[in-house]
Amino acid sequence: MEEMRVQGPWFHHWMRVPLYEVDLGQGVYHGNYFHLFERGREAFFRKLGFPYRRLMDQGMHLTVAELQCHYLKSLHYDERIRVGVAIVRLGRRSLSLAHTIQRIREDGIRETTTRAVLHLVCVGASGPLPLPQAFADALRRWMQSGLIGG
Repeated sequence: MEEMRVQGPWFHHWMRVPLYEVDLGQGVYHGNYFHLFERGREAFFRKLGFPYRRLMDQGMHLTVAELQCHYLKSLHYDERIRVGVAIVRLGRRSLSLAHTIQRIREDGIRETTTRAVLHLVCVGASGPLPLPQAFADALRRWMQSGLIGG
């Protein structure tokens, strides 16, 4: 898996593993980890002041062009987790994001269970498009300081 050299701080989203993500063995099915990454990513975009709805309202979507995922330990129903999101690369039409999932044990210790890098491309009905300027600016501000606004 490629090294996750992030540009700027990590954003963290706390949640519990929902029942609908687990299989009969009460473990999260491997494909469902991407739902957890998505929830963290949506919370990150909202924190930037650019909820995903703004992209959709402009007829745009961030599609996954490539991904790498490393499963270290399994997750189970109702475990407290922290989904981390950080920027790896920002291009004109694309964005690469690192994701981590950490289990928060009863004693407060965090265990990294999953790491991934997703390469996203901005697309519209006619194909690839540049990232919206306001979105790219918010991402750059996050990369520089983690501060949003102004």
